[in-house]
Amino acid sequence: KAKEKFGKVDILVNNAGINIPRLLVDDKEPHGKYELSEAIFDKIVNVNQKGVFFCTQAVARDMVKEGSGVIINMSSESGLEGSEGQSIYAATKNAVNSFTRSWAKELGKKGIRVVGIAPGILEATGLRTIEYETALAYTRSITVDDLRAGYSKTSTTPLGRSGKLTEVADLVCYIASDRASYVHGVTYNVAGGKTRG
Repeated sequence: KAKEKFGKVDILVNNAGINIPRLLVDDKEPHGKYELSEAIFDKIVNVNQKGVFFCTQAVARDMVKEGSGVIINMSSESGLEGSEGQSIYAATKNAVNSFTRSWAKELGKKGIRVVGIAPGILEATGLRTIEYETALAYTRSITVDDLRAGYSKTSTTPLGRSGKLTEVADLVCYIASDRASYVHGVTYNVAGGKTRG
């Protein structure tokens, strides 16, 4: 559709993602609702890892012909640091970080920049459903109220607050622009300085 409308694709932002919190082993309820299954594993990998691969390959074919383009891969701080109850999500986001570095080496020679962005805790969105919060709280042996209180607790974030979606969007715009023409093969952590907290 983008090619039909604009003639070519200059920028790809791989932003689709899914997170289904699950434990590797649930000793309270083995093989239960909140223990990781192959079906959940496949669902997360299919969206977060295969989706990035297929979209990038399709767009990169044309970018290579044009000799230019920017590919921005949305990762997550959890891909850099790991995350309790979200091991498959974190693993797929770390795979995205590896895609970014590897594709930068392959595609940079063709005039295409590849950059990653790894947001940390951001302001609330509609993606925080009660189902998601219940599952994540369960995997961390806390209540949903405790989980929600943790969102606003900023002691692990040196800047003392959650990030804004606009701050991530601003970075996307910068990376996509010619002002970032020498930025390539890196993943920016947009997490207010939070690491391993």
